[in-house]
Amino acid sequence: MKKVLIFGANSLLTAHLLKQHSEDHVSIVYHSQPSRLTDKNHPLSDFKKIDQNQDVVYILSALISNDPEQLDNILNINILLIKNITEHFANSKIVYFSSVAIYDGIHSGTINNGTTPSPSSLYGLSKLFAEKIVEKCSKYAILRISSIYGLSMKENTFLPKIVISAIENNKIELLGKGDRKQNYIHAEDVARLAKKLSLENKNKIILAISPDNYTNLEIADFIKELTGCEITFHGKDFSRSIEYFENDLSVSSHAFIPIKQGLKELIEWKRK
Repeated sequence: MKKVLIFGANSLLTAHLLKQHSEDHVSIVYHSQPSRLTDKNHPLSDFKKIDQNQDVVYILSALISNDPEQLDNILNINILLIKNITEHFANSKIVYFSSVAIYDGIHSGTINNGTTPSPSSLYGLSKLFAEKIVEKCSKYAILRISSIYGLSMKENTFLPKIVISAIENNKIELLGKGDRKQNYIHAEDVARLAKKLSLENKNKIILAISPDNYTNLEIADFIKELTGCEITFHGKDFSRSIEYFENDLSVSSHAFIPIKQGLKELIEWKRK
């Protein structure tokens, strides 16, 4: 039985990580509210009282914001907290959940693990800074996550918005021709990849992405098949359009949840 610590009580990934470590001793550190999934909760203010000898420490905690008014909070949560965690748990395997936002200065084309990070946002810069802190650890894994989805996901991004529109309005409205590309990965796949990397002896940075990149229209077509909704087009889409590829064996050998299956689960959940 391993000793596992998760920073982030209410992340989309928390439940999936708990599932991956069902036979281990897992505790959670929370910022504002303890997790309802376990009674082994610690407030963030007390984390330095926790036994330093954890086998694995997962860092989910992050403030996703590019608001200059939030700069102090972004620095404290996304950078200084990471420094404090890695120093306190210096002998543990640190698994840090980063983001493909570290490439958000690249507006089109293809990104792989050899692509030089080019963040242009406060959030992207803070995640890259935190990566550099984690890379100083003796044992670590970093997952650069693409667009993550799953049950209980927030409703302010493209995927949940069009699912809700399909259910409530029987219609999906796409900008331009719907040819913007994106990569979507199910939260369960991220948790399984993270568990896999936690057991590897080699320090590693991977793109936590699914093997397929989809256009907005392809995603809308999948949802149309599942709901019978209408698809309409208007205006122009000037959003970033990126394809991601990862050749690391940890990712290339992984059995991913098919996007149609994940969308079906999401639609059924939203309909309840």
